[in-house]
Amino acid sequence: MAELVIADREKRGSDFAHVGRWPEQIEGFQDLTFLFSSSILGHGIASLRLDEAAYVYRLVRDLQPRTAVEIGRFRGGSTFLIASALGDGVLHSYDIPTRQGRSGAELDEQLLDALQRFGLDDRVRLHVADSRRADPPGAPIDLLFIDGDHREEGVRADLERWGQLLSPSGHLLLHDALDAPDFVTSHSPGPARVAAQLGEEYKRHTGAGSLAHFERT
Repeated sequence: MAELVIADREKRGSDFAHVGRWPEQIEGFQDLTFLFSSSILGHGIASLRLDEAAYVYRLVRDLQPRTAVEIGRFRGGSTFLIASALGDGVLHSYDIPTRQGRSGAELDEQLLDALQRFGLDDRVRLHVADSRRADPPGAPIDLLFIDGDHREEGVRADLERWGQLLSPSGHLLLHDALDAPDFVTSHSPGPARVAAQLGEEYKRHTGAGSLAHFERT
């Protein structure tokens, strides 16, 4: 019975299609509360802890990257979050057609509707492709957020391919790479091992939650 309750709460609160009340406009992080769940039983639309989301939002707002890349968007919560903090930059988001048994086309349609609702769709390019073979944007990457394949070989492949496209002083975020003490262990072995092995090419920042934050030197 408990598993059914958790599944039901996850279903009701984890898609853009299930938003009960939209904000009138997006003026700051305070207007993005609909992306999150106040229940410990499941994520909201954004598969991020609140402290992680606030950290990403502030970094994007302060950095104002011209070109940002997101590897893995699932339901699109982090995509919407990053887009809302962007100014004139563009976010290229990559994910595969089927995501944890869900149709990527259906999820992307919901995401696009939400972006268009607030005039954010011109800041985002949604790519449906394997990140290891997809065409990268034609400009150096100022912000790279890796949250796709969590197996060590997958994380390492994404970093080796996309990390070399980072601009000088470009920023790298690895999700689920640190243990953020909570009700459950937050980090995954793959991202954690890759983050721990990064060399002098990257300067480490404090990060938040399970987010490991690096800056290319």
